[in-house]
Amino acid sequence: MPVLSTTAYGQAEDPLNLARALMNDAGGAVFTDATLMPLLNSAYRALQRQLADSGVSVLVAEMDLDLAVTNGLTPTQISDTSDPQMPTDLLAPHILWEQPTGSGNVFIPMEKIVGGLPNLPPAPALRMWEWREDMINLVGATTEVTVRIRYEKLLPPLVLATDPILIRAASDVLAYATAALAARARGARALAGDMQVSASQATVELIERYIRPEQFKARRRRAYGSRRGMIYL
Repeated sequence: MPVLSTTAYGQAEDPLNLARALMNDAGGAVFTDATLMPLLNSAYRALQRQLADSGVSVLVAEMDLDLAVTNGLTPTQISDTSDPQMPTDLLAPHILWEQPTGSGNVFIPMEKIVGGLPNLPPAPALRMWEWREDMINLVGATTEVTVRIRYEKLLPPLVLATDPILIRAASDVLAYATAALAARARGARALAGDMQVSASQATVELIERYIRPEQFKARRRRAYGSRRGMIYL
């Protein structure tokens, strides 16, 4: 069955065109793509941070890494330069699981350590991890282990007007924010403030659209006289 194309993601040209219209420059005589693109990317990064701070899962990804045994031990660090290396779009890891490589076993959650890994001898399982100095630090294991990483990802920057914006329904937010940055750069403080207010309101509405489904979960009514808490299905 062929894969159907989607129009759920807008393109960079959508907020660029709207930002120009908001700046009374629909023809792009002053605010060309080259002028606005750095500002659009700044707004794009800011929106990603706001979504992440609000717990929106749109920026969460997973990847499995096979850690081989070398000199009796798997790697004790997973970094941008290790083999295997961290996902190139990883901003920060959230949860790690592990399983013996090739076993087909269920992935077991690993314990996240804060303040330094304990001085323990290597075992067949990794058991724990620490995020420090932009690296995932491990004790190391004596057998091959596959690590599943769930992480907050950073979206690639926008380069061309046809590049997709990988956040659904974000064109208005980005247009207002881009126009605010452009107006501020031109010294139009009143317009910049107005555009920033619109950007903030549009951001709140976008976040609400993402988190609203979490507020409607099926639940089973507690039986009369039961001391147990409510059960969520």
